[in-house]
Amino acid sequence: MDDVSQSEHTVVTDASVLINLIHVDRLGLLGALPGLEFVVPPEVESEVRVVAQAQSLVRAIGKDHLQRRNFVTTAELQRYAQHVQVLGKGEAACLAMAQVHGFSVASDERGKFANLASLHLREGYILNTPGVFILAIRASLMTVEEADHDKRVLARSRFVMRFSSFREISDPNH
Repeated sequence: MDDVSQSEHTVVTDASVLINLIHVDRLGLLGALPGLEFVVPPEVESEVRVVAQAQSLVRAIGKDHLQRRNFVTTAELQRYAQHVQVLGKGEAACLAMAQVHGFSVASDERGKFANLASLHLREGYILNTPGVFILAIRASLMTVEEADHDKRVLARSRFVMRFSSFREISDPNH
């Protein structure tokens, strides 16, 4: 999603990205990235089931790194009802909110979610875990070396990124 405009844009955050950031103690990045507001629906929050991870998420919300956001319109509920027939509750909630309000979605999900998101969201409106790191590097919130360290930690947690270093992909002119 490094194509998404950063003029105070809302990003609905799925459990996959949250859990990855929790693994490397980087939820604070979500509150520090300039021009972006990260929100989490209760349907996503309930998917973070490991107690220590759920506690980290609650602390991040308490520190305003991201905000809880419930459905506020009938259109969101209608879209959610459609999407939850083929997606998990969290993914369906994220997609419904993003679709109705023009938000982006932070998610590492592929398959059905990625296909539906590409149908219902503007191009470039999906931010994945590597994308969060790239935005953080470009905003000088972390170094390439720190991101590469976190990449190795995440690989041990079964989240493998298909590039050798953030140096390869973080240069905006590359």
